[in-house]
Amino acid sequence: MTKRLLSRPWAQEVLAFFVLLYLELARRTVRWEVRNADFVESVWDERKSILGCVWHGRVLMALEGWARQKERMVALASRSREGEIGSRLARWYKVGVVRGSSRNPNKPGAAKGGEAAYRAMVNHLNAGGCGAVTPDGPRGPRMRAGFGAVRMARDTGVPILPFTWSTRRKTVLRKAWDHHCLPHLFTRGVIIWGEPIYVSKQADAAELEAARLNLETQLNSLTREADEAVGGEIIEPDSKHRPGTGKASTSGASGASA
Repeated sequence: MTKRLLSRPWAQEVLAFFVLLYLELARRTVRWEVRNADFVESVWDERKSILGCVWHGRVLMALEGWARQKERMVALASRSREGEIGSRLARWYKVGVVRGSSRNPNKPGAAKGGEAAYRAMVNHLNAGGCGAVTPDGPRGPRMRAGFGAVRMARDTGVPILPFTWSTRRKTVLRKAWDHHCLPHLFTRGVIIWGEPIYVSKQADAAELEAARLNLETQLNSLTREADEAVGGEIIEPDSKHRPGTGKASTSGASGASA
């Protein structure tokens, strides 16, 4: 019943509006501290291109981190019902959205629009825009990065910039694969930016795996730092690793999607 209702455009628009109200209340009532923002400030000041990466479970407050020039940002979203609601929400903030994701290996015949979305993101970055992806989306495992972001960085020369957030009080949706975090109102929060990751345009499979592991490691370190900084619940990565990643397998690095 709920899935059927959420497949209707009017219901998606209503839900997106209520999520917007909640996000605005949280954004305005949380006492935010921002750390290590020097590089992203230079991105805004000099209108550089970057590819921002945040874990799927922390996506709700991503636009609080991206505080300026939202019109330059294009986010990658899946073609799922949740992706549609997220797309409608992004439009309220005047953020562009590209829809598509990698194929589900359990459903090899189902087209997800991943390659077309990838090309659209690359074109946007090459034109001087900024992008945002969740490197563990859209299916996980939680807090385990795929190759999509590092491929985009290789194909465009645009650096990856990881970031995350946490709040002292938050609700964690433990039944969700990503352990999605919902910030409470009137609490303490922190936004932490990482260090830019550059990928050579000549990067081979081993170098792509090294960059992917760097992204995963840095994002997990930032996420733990954020959770510890506010004294809130700490979210751990999934014990499973992303299929096709790791030292034992670099052959998929040249063709894997986010």
